[in-house]
Parts: sequence; structure tokens; C-alpha cells
Amino acid sequence: MRAHTAVALAAVGLCAVTLASQGQPPQQPQAPPAQTPASSQAAGATPARPSAPQPQPFVPVAVNALAANPDAYTVRNVSLTAAVEQRFGETAFSVDQDPRRNAAQDVLVLAPLLTAPVEPNGYVTVIGEVVKFDPAVVASKMKDAMPLLPPDVLSKYQGHAAIIAVSVINAAMTDLAKRLPPPMTPEEEALSRQMKQIGPGFNALRQALTATNAADAAAQAELLKKGFTEAAAFWKGKPHADAIQWNEYARRLADAITVAAGKSDFDTLKTDVPKLQSACASCHGQYRERLDDGSYRFKQPAR
Repeated sequence: MRAHTAVALAAVGLCAVTLASQGQPPQQPQAPPAQTPASSQAAGATPARPSAPQPQPFVPVAVNALAANPDAYTVRNVSLTAAVEQRFGETAFSVDQDPRRNAAQDVLVLAPLLTAPVEPNGYVTVIGEVVKFDPAVVASKMKDAMPLLPPDVLSKYQGHAAIIAVSVINAAMTDLAKRLPPPMTPEEEALSRQMKQIGPGFNALRQALTATNAADAAAQAELLKKGFTEAAAFWKGKPHADAIQWNEYARRLADAITVAAGKSDFDTLKTDVPKLQSACASCHGQYRERLDDGSYRFKQPAR
């Protein structure tokens, strides 16, 4: 049981890119200066809103404890590891603490999506929100993703503990509740390879600057310049002028950093390395997205 709980907790628990012209990249807006309470009051400003509540942690729980005392966990986020007892269609199933016994206490699991079926008697780690099962309440939370359940299942679990799952992790450590990313195009694969080299390269450049190691800084900057030169091929012919500019600006900065490092000009390095990071961050913010599986892909901008 400890090992399965650890799996559940583990489940919970670049610089790079592209882009700019011969001019400076778009400037990031600066935050306005903070007002003191006295100045806000003097200006007649509305009192600041209270901060948003922090996300709840996922509480490890056993199926039998959850089934026996659902009120203690309702509307809380939990994680549990248990055996699949029975499947109800494509995205609903029940879990039991011990697959070898016909225990009366089981818990219904409802997932908006499962990319593959769960295996009866196989162990899964489920992470999600606990509700006392009521079809109307669950439907309001899950919207169109509410599984279609037969009448006998609706009747059996009415008022009992259920979990609306955000993760269903099988023995192969695959999260079945996450959408699989679409296959990359050859262009995207090439860009991904370049970014996976540029990211560590930039981190190594920062470390060299911290250590005032001019030779290492020059070597890393030279590799970054090569990476940005290759990345330019991805953007060529695409209607993303800002990306093309950010990429070119990053390439020129890497070139300037190489020259400065060759002269041990650390004052210039301390100015140009943050500029390079800013160029990467600007492009990432516009053209990179994180998918359900944790990987990053090129994001088409909204039209």
C-alpha cells in the first residue's frame, strides 16, 4: 500500500527559441508602481480584493475509508491506489481496495476522458475531486463529459462516494485521463530537437557567466548561435513576423555574447544574457504550449 501511495504522490507531484530582427524585440510592459495603503486611500481607490484561495492539496486516502466516510472527503481533492472492480462503459469504473475479496465498499470513478480502457483487477492510481454521487450534481460539474451510466449503476451509487478524476494512472505509469499529443510534423520534430539543445545550452551559459568563465561562455554562446540559425529554417515562409524577429535577435545576441566572452567583457555579458533570455521568453509565451502529457509543442497563434 505504501508503494502505491508513493506512486500517487509522485504522479501529483529553454531557454530557447526563437526570434527577432535587427532591432530590439517588443518591449514587455512594466508593472505600475505599487501604491501604499495611505496613497490608495488618498486617491479614493477601492480596497484590494482578497487573494484567490490556494489550490487544495491531494489527500491520500484508502478506498474503504472513503466509502465508509464520504462526508469527510466530499469536495476535497484526493489520490488513491486501488484495484479496478468493474467497468461501466468507456469512462466510468469502480475501484475496490482488494481485488481478491467481494467487498461491499467500492467507489465510483468518473473520468471526462480515458484514452484506453482500465483493466479489471489491475491497480490504478486515481486523482480527483470527491463528490457524493448525484447524477444532476455530477452532470453540472462534468458538463458534456458526464459518462452515460445504466439505471442500475445510477441507483447503486446514489448518495455514495464518487471521484471525478483528473488522472487515472495505470501500472505502466500512463495517465489514461490525459489526451495523447498529436504526432509532430517533420518540421516540428526538427524544431523540438533544436529547442532541446538550446535550453540546456542557455542554462550552461548562465552558469559560465556566474562562474566568470569566459571560455565556457564563448563556447556555449557559439552553440546557441548555431541553434538559432537552424531554428530560423522552421520559421522561414511562415506568416509569423514577430517569431522571425525574435529568432534573428536571439541569434545576433548569441553572436555578440561570443565576441564579448572572447574579450572577457563581463559587463556586456551581464547585459546581453538577460536580453537573450527575454527574447526566448517572448517567443515561448506566444508560440509554445504545454500539452496534457507535460511535453511542449509549437502553438499556432489565434487567428
